Amino acid sequence: NINTNKKKICLIHSKEINHKKGSWLNKRVLNVLNNIEYVVANSNFTKNLAIDLGVFSEKIIVINPGIDPVYKVPQDLMKKAEDIFGAKKNRLITVSRFDKRKNHEKVIMALRNLKEIYPDIIYLCIGYGDEEDNIKKLVEQLNLSNQVIFLKNISNDLKNALVASSNIFIMPSIIDKKSVEGFGIAFVEAAQFGVPSIGGKDGGASDAIVHEKTGLICDGNSLEDISASVDTLLKDRKYKQYGKLAKENSKNFYWDKIIENYKRIL
Repeated sequence: NINTNKKKICLIHSKEINHKKGSWLNKRVLNVLNNIEYVVANSNFTKNLAIDLGVFSEKIIVINPGIDPVYKVPQDLMKKAEDIFGAKKNRLITVSRFDKRKNHEKVIMALRNLKEIYPDIIYLCIGYGDEEDNIKKLVEQLNLSNQVIFLKNISNDLKNALVASSNIFIMPSIIDKKSVEGFGIAFVEAAQFGVPSIGGKDGGASDAIVHEKTGLICDGNSLEDISASVDTLLKDRKYKQYGKLAKENSKNFYWDKIIENYKRIL
């Protein structure tokens, strides 16, 4: 009930407000968001989307999601991660649902060319979802079974070990119908392990990735751009330089800092 004297704050993430302007759902959303004190957007992208859809700009503030710092990954799991990757040293990883917008397909298609330059390239996909079978079929069709590993239902600690053992976190998200990446907390979670990211220009990834410092923002609809971004980071091991900056930048997303932003509006 918004008809109360108490202060009202609503968090928005993008997809749930992304209804055609003037539609019944859009009007319902605006009736709520324009009659409360604060609308907290998870990224600048989501803020701009909300303004385009009719939310009063003066009500919106951007507070990015936070992460709980992981100070140490158990050594036995780091060893297990090394065993999973094997001898392959050019390591890409995605941790996400298998949804169209996450764009696993384009990364896999880019691998076909990248393996000519980096014969020991490996792409680890952790997750599950509606597109899983389609993605696995694509790997078979492109004869990339030696370059792509699929894992799911693993512990959080092992997931962290696998991310920490990777060179690049890659998720060049695209817009799929109304579905869009509002922020991309996985980029920040990878950054705390010193792993830079490649994200897509569609959505809020640029709040999580500082382009050409902590990672790269590319056009997720362009195979060439995805391939070039991976090549840029692997060439001369540039991922190490970006990774150091990513780790430092990830501290800005620790919950103790994010909570201070909420305290200011409570």
